[in-house]
Amino acid sequence: MKKDLIFAPILLLVGVALFLLRFTGMSAHIAISALGVVLLVVYTVLTKKEWKLPLLEVLMRIFYGIALISGIVIMNVAGVAVLAVLHRACAALFLVLLVVLFVHKLVRSEKA
Repeated sequence: MKKDLIFAPILLLVGVALFLLRFTGMSAHIAISALGVVLLVVYTVLTKKEWKLPLLEVLMRIFYGIALISGIVIMNVAGVAVLAVLHRACAALFLVLLVVLFVHKLVRSEKA
């Protein structure tokens, strides 16, 4: 649980920062998303044995991956609205699942 208390809030801040593209600019957006990948990999490696809802944990990471890949494609292919919607929807679903899983872990640790 200690690892979740460290990584989940940091990943939440990274996710929120990624939604602030208009304020950060594209260079910072790319750097923050790369930092998010590194943090997500480290978080996964350190907490994989503690997953209580593995399907949601995997889905959360898949949504980040889809958002990352669709963002890379958007940079190289202009004018595809479906990609922009997919990118934002997956990014939002990543954040929602991150919060849901973090709250679930907090509730479980309170009961224990």
